[in-house]
Amino acid sequence: MQEYQAPADDQIVAIKSLEVRAMRDTLLRTNVDPIVSNPLRWAELSSEKQEEWKKYRQDLLDISKQPKFPKVVTYPTKPK
Repeated sequence: MQEYQAPADDQIVAIKSLEVRAMRDTLLRTNVDPIVSNPLRWAELSSEKQEEWKKYRQDLLDISKQPKFPKVVTYPTKPK
């Protein structure tokens, strides 16, 4: 029987990076795309709300630029 070897730190970081990016992609697909990709829904929003959605989308895209990524990640708050 082979002895268990714990994954190396770089392997853990790589896996965590994939998990965070997958969550980000899900949030983009389920929260953002239905709003920003629909011209009728987008046109109904005020310019302030459009800016909030743009910022939310960009914050999600920039999630990997957070200082402690991927070990500590703060997801942005979805606009209401």
